[in-house]
Amino acid sequence: MKRKVLSIILIWLCVLGATQSFAQKRKNVREPIRLGTEIVAKDSLKQRRGLSQYLIIPKGEVQLGMQISHVSLSSSNSEYMLLLNSIDANGAITKIAPFVAYSYRDNRSVGLRFQYSTASGNIEQGDLDFLSDDLNFHVEDLHANLTSYQVATYHRSYIGLDNKGRIGLFSDLMLGYTNSKTAFVYNSQTKDAYAKTSQVKLSLHPGIVVFAMNNISMHVSMGIGGVSYNNTKYVKGGEVVGTRNFSKANFKLDILDISMGLAIHL
Repeated sequence: MKRKVLSIILIWLCVLGATQSFAQKRKNVREPIRLGTEIVAKDSLKQRRGLSQYLIIPKGEVQLGMQISHVSLSSSNSEYMLLLNSIDANGAITKIAPFVAYSYRDNRSVGLRFQYSTASGNIEQGDLDFLSDDLNFHVEDLHANLTSYQVATYHRSYIGLDNKGRIGLFSDLMLGYTNSKTAFVYNSQTKDAYAKTSQVKLSLHPGIVVFAMNNISMHVSMGIGGVSYNNTKYVKGGEVVGTRNFSKANFKLDILDISMGLAIHL
């Protein structure tokens, strides 16, 4: 009888210990995510180069945000018009781009972005001088307008820089399609003429992100070039008078492709 009681007690203790062990494992799984935790790579036992990876964007997070860019130029304060004399010119470029993104793993996300861009430029009058008496030109009443629409998908990789999950670097690899219309008007014959361009572009956009609040971040990104394929049609009087197809690869800092953005993290 005593042996049977002891056997029952031992079996009960084993079951209780296994239950507590399983409960402890489930508790560890359900522990809340702590931003700023260092992410250890699978090959961490090997010697590797690079920055320490801190968690800044956890898996399963959704981002909703907007990017805005505005650049204005004027002949009165520009340092790039040294070849132009007595010029009166100005221009502006504005871009608005809402986006949505999903983090499929820690510090990695994919997103979709829509962008509307508008640009305008005017030269009231100016003299173009190429340092020679035979190469002097006079221009006046030259107006240019551009409107474009873009849809793009991108992959973003983050690197957290602090153990609080507040500051990080990122890099976007973006594939986009752009449809734009450009018109140059300099006399009565060009009022009904314009160019329509379709472009497919693969580009790189590094940047920095800062969390002003727990669920709100601000970021700045810049374009450093990419590869593109372009198809341009020249239209005059409603008829296509010329076409051009060309590819281009260009990698350099583009001061006209610097954007500031705000995102809400859900």
